Parts: sequence; C-alpha cells; structure tokens
Amino acid sequence: MRNAFRIFVMLICCAAAICAQEVPKYLHISTNPSYADAYVDKARAPIASNPDVALPGYIRVPEGESSVLVTIFKPGYKDTTISVKVSQADTSYLIVALTPSYDDEQLQYQQRSLMRRARRNFGHKLIFASAVPLIASGISAIVAHSEIKQANERKESIEKSLIRQGEEYEHNVEKFNDHRDRANTSKNVSIGTAIGGAILLGFGIVLSF
Repeated sequence: MRNAFRIFVMLICCAAAICAQEVPKYLHISTNPSYADAYVDKARAPIASNPDVALPGYIRVPEGESSVLVTIFKPGYKDTTISVKVSQADTSYLIVALTPSYDDEQLQYQQRSLMRRARRNFGHKLIFASAVPLIASGISAIVAHSEIKQANERKESIEKSLIRQGEEYEHNVEKFNDHRDRANTSKNVSIGTAIGGAILLGFGIVLSF
C-alpha cells in the first residue's frame, strides 16, 4: 500500500514538473509578396549564406525571451529588420509588407551575394559527392590488398613446388594470374577513384568559401 502511494506521489510530481515547463513559443512570418529569406537574431542579412528560415515559416523564440530580432531578405526588395514582441499565445502571426528597391548598387550587391550563395551550396554538394569515389577507392584498395595477398600465397606455392607440371601446378599458376590481374584492376580503380574524389573535394572546398 505504501509503495502504491509513493508511486502515485511520484506520478503527480512528474506531471507537475511537465506542466511547469515553459511551452515553446513560435513566430509565424509571411511576407507580401510571398517567399523570402529570414535571418534570426541578425541586424543585417548575410545573404551570401543560407537563411535560417524560408518564409512563410515558423521561427522559434528563444526560451525566456519575449521578442525576437528578424531580418527579411528578398531579391529586388529592401532588407527589413524588425524586432517582434510575441504574445503569450503559443504562436504569434505576422505579415510583413516588403518595399521594392530601386537602388542599382544594392540590387547588384544582392545578385552578387546570391551568386556566391549558389556557388557555396554547389561547393558543399561537391564535398558530399566526393565521399562516393573516396569510399569506392578505399574499398578497391582493400580488394587489391586481398588479391595481392592471395597472389603471393599462390606464388609461394608455385616456387615451393618440386613438380613443374600437372593439374595442381597449372591450377596454382592459373589462380596466381587471376589474383594478379584482379589486384592490378582493383589498384587502378582505387587510384582513379581516389584522384576523382580528391578533385571533387578540392573544387568543393574552393567553391564553398
């Protein structure tokens, strides 16, 4: 009976602790015109980098904070930086009207930054893509090592054989040639894929900066 009471009290305490936890708050932002980039907690949009949130979308308000700083970017429009005070509700909603930009210098800066962003994203994709040939190179190297080992074993058997003819001798010679050929093929594949992977990785690193 006492154990049941203790369990009951523990359940009540756990439930109270869960209820006492602060419910996360979100700010939903949409823009007019639609589709823009949002950078959270930044006074100036680093538009050469990927956005924190693609709008329309939800932005989580940091715990303990009642407001959030957001900079909105859309090509052809002025950057809009706002500090939004959220309501007590779980989710607050906001629609931001964007102002067109007629500043040629700013528009050119936006296009250069977007091109840099696209280049960096492409570089990141090349870095990830380089993993495929590099992994293939490693596998081929393991296969080549195994084939070389087996070829050496066959070579040792041939060299130790006192009889230089017969079915067993010819079988060892045939197997030695097979393992040697496969080792050479695997070695060439390993080298080729390693070079290809290194080229992709190098270009990816250069483009990602």
